[in-house]
Amino acid sequence: MLTVVFATRNRAASLPRVLEAFAALHAPVGGWRLLIVDNGSMDATGAVVRSRASRLPVTLLHCQAPGKNRALNAALPHLEGDLAVFTDDDVLPEADWLIRLRAAVDAHPEAMLFGGTVLPDWPAPIPPWLSEEVVEFSVLYAKKERPSGPCGFGDIFGPNMAIRRSVFEAGTRFAEHVGPDAANPLYAMGSETELLRRLEAQGHRGWFEASARVRHIVRPEQIEERWILERAFRYGIGEGRNHAGALSAGRPLLTGLPAPLLSRILAYRVAAWGARLMPPSPGRLRIRYRERWLAGVAAGRRASPAATPATADTNP
Repeated sequence: MLTVVFATRNRAASLPRVLEAFAALHAPVGGWRLLIVDNGSMDATGAVVRSRASRLPVTLLHCQAPGKNRALNAALPHLEGDLAVFTDDDVLPEADWLIRLRAAVDAHPEAMLFGGTVLPDWPAPIPPWLSEEVVEFSVLYAKKERPSGPCGFGDIFGPNMAIRRSVFEAGTRFAEHVGPDAANPLYAMGSETELLRRLEAQGHRGWFEASARVRHIVRPEQIEERWILERAFRYGIGEGRNHAGALSAGRPLLTGLPAPLLSRILAYRVAAWGARLMPPSPGRLRIRYRERWLAGVAAGRRASPAATPATADTNP
């Protein structure tokens, strides 16, 4: 037995397509359950989920406190079986997804963390200025492709992530200061990365199963420059708050930022101001994306210390 988990909020219009894909899944050995946590929806999300109850082994939970990670923590006490499979409410799994994951988990008892292939499901041809050579589609759209084999935390992405249940039984929880949050539109990204970094530091090993594949739905606004730059800023907040690395080295100046980071911010801010006057191009996007990411790193460093991960309340 394994349990698939995702949180959702105000997705009544798009959930039917996702749930149809889940209804088409082939059951793995031992069976499976689906936990969907409604994170304070104000539309008909709950009704959409309940309408599929005859076709899916689904349980609908409710977590009113805003925040995806609070919702995921609310689901953890309801896990069944030995494996928790995490995904998102905008993911279309291939029919053999759970079979492939189950086989990988059973074949690799040395691993506790598992990832699989994530490919974007584009709403239209991507514009020529949106180049994977200048921005990370892994950050923007959770794209991940690589061969099967042992892996680190950086190879496991939220739309296709599995963790043995024993990890959570030992007390591990998602950090609630990062991740999508309806109360904070410019939230810090990196919730799964933060969790997986912690688990890898504790000695847990990972396995990537390339044959376990899902498609990640890309909404039309997500191939617009404005959305991409907001995404870069949120990504930077998460990096600055949790693991900015070499950019955080050095003695803080009066601004509260170390000199290497401040100098890069100022240089890219000037370059981005000039790039605004350019027509859309990969070069313009590279500069503006980098400037927004650095601004996010600075904002993350200045933020209050991270909260301790805690379990959210749940109201079944």
